[in-house]
Amino acid sequence: MNGADWSSYIYELHAHVKEQDKKIQELTQKLERLETNLNEQQANHVEKIEYKFDQLKIENLNGTLHIGMSPQDLNNLEDLNISDQTLPPTSPPLKQQLVSELSNYVREEGPALIHELSKEYERNIDKHYKEVLLHDITNQLPSRIGFYEKKALDENNMIDDSELHPYISNQIKKEIRVSLNAYMKKLD
Repeated sequence: MNGADWSSYIYELHAHVKEQDKKIQELTQKLERLETNLNEQQANHVEKIEYKFDQLKIENLNGTLHIGMSPQDLNNLEDLNISDQTLPPTSPPLKQQLVSELSNYVREEGPALIHELSKEYERNIDKHYKEVLLHDITNQLPSRIGFYEKKALDENNMIDDSELHPYISNQIKKEIRVSLNAYMKKLD
């Protein structure tokens, strides 16, 4: 090799090293962004806590509760302690029962259903993506329960919980299967 060949070889090698360095920097930045996003997703964020007292189950009531009273008013107040009493158990409201039941259904049956449909449509669904799908379905349960409850009461005049509960449960289970099926069909 003469001097010109070495010079052009070194120049090409230098350009190739610069290109590789640029790609490494881009990949490093992309990796850092992904790690940051992952850390943000894993952090527990509690934005709002709502207490729905009509859905609480109180089994034992004791102590003193003073609402809207000042410390001076307490001096003139007789002891109003409620004796230890066990309240009769009550069943949770229908919506709460359905959310719990259907959440268990999604958690227990969902992965197998997604696996079955992904094989049927030859789609590759990784574990993380399955969890995202299941989480999304679970988040939609309360609104879907409300939808079917309203639909049942408007169209079928179902008033009895014994009829309403299985109707809503079956409709949502069918909807989950149909929705996942349609999703797998259109997935590229």
